[in-house]
Amino acid sequence: PPHDVAGVVALFKRLDPTRLVDTDSGGRANDRHIADVNDIHSYPFPHDARPSGTQYAMVGEFGGIGAFVRGKEWKPQACHTYLKVGTPQQGAAAYVEMAATLRSRVDHVSASVYTQTTDVELECDGFLNYDRTSKFSDEDTAAIRKANQAIIAASRARGVEAGAGTAA
Repeated sequence: PPHDVAGVVALFKRLDPTRLVDTDSGGRANDRHIADVNDIHSYPFPHDARPSGTQYAMVGEFGGIGAFVRGKEWKPQACHTYLKVGTPQQGAAAYVEMAATLRSRVDHVSASVYTQTTDVELECDGFLNYDRTSKFSDEDTAAIRKANQAIIAASRARGVEAGAGTAA
């Protein structure tokens, strides 16, 4: 049955035992601890996901920092965000702070996903505007990159190599 979460997880594990299964990314079924990941979604700041004896920890969504750039919104003054900031520079600073939080948790958080990379119609919390131009100055972009690199370096210092999906 489609609503038998445990059955669906078991089916996927049988079909391909080489792949990790995420029960319900950030959803209530995640609390059942029947798949391979404890995947939490927390806005705006990344909460502290915890691994267990059978699951790795992941912050599957965090962020939503909104710097609304005049003339770059799909529908002016109609954007949604989880954390509104006054300028892109403040948005970059907020992200750097969030990345520092994640860096401090590399001993137990295995993955994280910033939401989102681009503004969409009514959500203006991306790194890129709706027209896909950057919101950030070169200095802001360098600070964001440095924060991401610090997470990777902290992981490597613990003997963990960054995976194929790593964005620097």
